[in-house]
Amino acid sequence: MDLPFLHPDQSGFIPIRRGGGLYVDKTGHLRRLLAPVNGDGSQLRTKYAFLARPRRFGKTLLVSTLEAYFQGDLPRLGSSNQAAFDPNAGEREELFKGTAVEEIVHRIRVHPVVRLNLAMTTADTPKGLRARLLAHLESVYTDWHARGAATGLEPRTEGGVIRFPPPPAGSDLVPTSDRLQNLLHELERQFKAKPVILIDEYDAPLTHLLGRDIDPEPFISVLREFFGLLKHLEESLHFVFITGISRFAHVNLFSALNNLTDISWDSNYADLCGFTEADLQGALLPYLQAGAGNLGKPFEDVTQELRDHYNGYCFGHPGLSENVYNPFSLLTCLRDMQETKARDRWRWLGWPNYWSESGTSRFLVRMARNGNLALAKEPPPVHQLMRTTYDLNNIDYGSLMLQTGYLTLRLDQGRLRYDYPNNEVRLTFASSLLESFGRYATPDELTDLHRALAAEDYADFCTRLDTFMAGMPGEKITGETDCHLILHALCQLMRVEFQSEVHQLGGRSDLEVLFPHHVCVFEFKYNRSPAVALDQIESRDYDRRYFGSSRRVVAVGLNFVAGGQEEPPRIEYQTRIRS
Repeated sequence: MDLPFLHPDQSGFIPIRRGGGLYVDKTGHLRRLLAPVNGDGSQLRTKYAFLARPRRFGKTLLVSTLEAYFQGDLPRLGSSNQAAFDPNAGEREELFKGTAVEEIVHRIRVHPVVRLNLAMTTADTPKGLRARLLAHLESVYTDWHARGAATGLEPRTEGGVIRFPPPPAGSDLVPTSDRLQNLLHELERQFKAKPVILIDEYDAPLTHLLGRDIDPEPFISVLREFFGLLKHLEESLHFVFITGISRFAHVNLFSALNNLTDISWDSNYADLCGFTEADLQGALLPYLQAGAGNLGKPFEDVTQELRDHYNGYCFGHPGLSENVYNPFSLLTCLRDMQETKARDRWRWLGWPNYWSESGTSRFLVRMARNGNLALAKEPPPVHQLMRTTYDLNNIDYGSLMLQTGYLTLRLDQGRLRYDYPNNEVRLTFASSLLESFGRYATPDELTDLHRALAAEDYADFCTRLDTFMAGMPGEKITGETDCHLILHALCQLMRVEFQSEVHQLGGRSDLEVLFPHHVCVFEFKYNRSPAVALDQIESRDYDRRYFGSSRRVVAVGLNFVAGGQEEPPRIEYQTRIRS
């Protein structure tokens, strides 16, 4: 089919538009975000904006689009030649032809853009962070020099790379904020227009530390100094846009930016990043139709399976905000569906989990292994979701999972609750947990475990669980939390209906697995006894809420008996019919 190519691995607006790739227009949101106070657009209603979205959700493409909107496609001249440098040489009208802002870009003036990506600055020490920030700014200086703009510094290498002069002997490094301010001043002078600052992955230097025994405060001090410049230069900047995967570092870094507008959970921008059902049935429809034909499956079936596997993210209030697909996963899937061997691949492997290849946040797995798996907490009221102050040393695991895209909000009988957005995220996170224990689960193993639980054959279930865990190195399983995580991950992969750490009046049950005609209420112990686990279920009435229902209630006590240094624990179990 003669269709524009799909580009899940590209995040540059200009290369996509220049190269003839498919672009699903999201610029209609820019009309609201960049609404001017006056007719010439010299002053915007929203001057500072912040957006949090999970990994691989199109944030970088959005930042690239904003860069092209303000600055256009400035050519590279190869040397700093002020006589040849033209701030208005960047093409914009052709880039935005056919988009929702086509008639706007020709009448707004050009603004220089300083674009930063703090994912390039992660380090294990505060000194390393400061050095990486300076190195990143050197690359920004070098980029502007290649465009012909004067930066106040000349290259110090034959390759045209700008290196900052070393500080005087005995003095500290020149503050990163000073280097950024100097560049902004030079650009404003040459463009005769206020600069724009675009910052991607603002929280990368701090998410890099999560789940590790490193004090974040010295790192925060370095970044706070850097971001403090944004408020200081308020009168000299035209627009500031900041993105990240979470908001937990927001209050720690941006306390001075009291005019920062957070659009992360604004329903007006719920689909700013990500594809809606209308996008799938519109611009993406030809790829979906061709893919369904290539798989040899009914179009309606393929559409529903795509929806179950990649849709379901809600970035607003459920019912008021439309759910969206992960754009990277959906585009990659639609592209792969066009391959000649796709039918065989789908038949044997099922729907691919592309997030496991690119989006898994290792720090979440580290935090889970540290015993912070509090997935059953009720979400706070929606209006507080993005206003909570997150302590970097004591982060609410559920809120962080929500912000990073591993959980989303669902409306269930009038109440908000956490849930996995879709099958891809559920299976990706479960697989990552098991991988951290050095073990994978085969389809046959999962089928046998599911069959045993569904048939209430607990002896067979525990035997198969014992065999499964025997493939794990003993030193990786050190307590009840590890055993709980393994069962939690297996339930996700088995795709059973279950709840982990369910809050009750008497405490929290470890795991509840629900089948049409029975409920299994699990309690786990480590080096104690299954009888103690059963007594706890009974004494604290973990299962009472199921009494009187049509389902039979079975209490299951599991005790994991520690093995040697290289041997995993063996499993003891007891069951008790409760109703």
